Amino acid sequence: MEKTNLLTIGLVSEKRPDVIFDLKNGQGSFLFNHNITELEASELDGFENGDVAGTVFVYDSLRCEYPKTADNIFSTLLAAKYSPQRESKLLNEYQSAQNGILDESYKEPYLDFLRDRLAIREMINNECETLNIPIEQ
Repeated sequence: MEKTNLLTIGLVSEKRPDVIFDLKNGQGSFLFNHNITELEASELDGFENGDVAGTVFVYDSLRCEYPKTADNIFSTLLAAKYSPQRESKLLNEYQSAQNGILDESYKEPYLDFLRDRLAIREMINNECETLNIPIEQ
């Protein structure tokens, strides 16, 4: 399991987690559980026979603060995965490659970031539409 301040990756549960889990702290904080995958417990590394039998759910969990909107979830997840410094570095290297200062290979990491960004946005919008969560406040 990998963890940043807001994002925990690779959680395992015997019960399918809710996509939105209200933390009930009076401040509107909630968890956005995503990348939920159903697996046989025997397929997981680190589980001994008999620890967990049958199906388990592996997922990632993001802590979000108020408001509960797709835009807020998106910006929180994007910042948790890509710090502003990392995003800036990728963009600077891309632009340097565009201008012939760096090798063309420096473009690909930024293009990968842009593709991931679009996939994250689509995933969040689809989940929020299903759950009747507004895009913006």
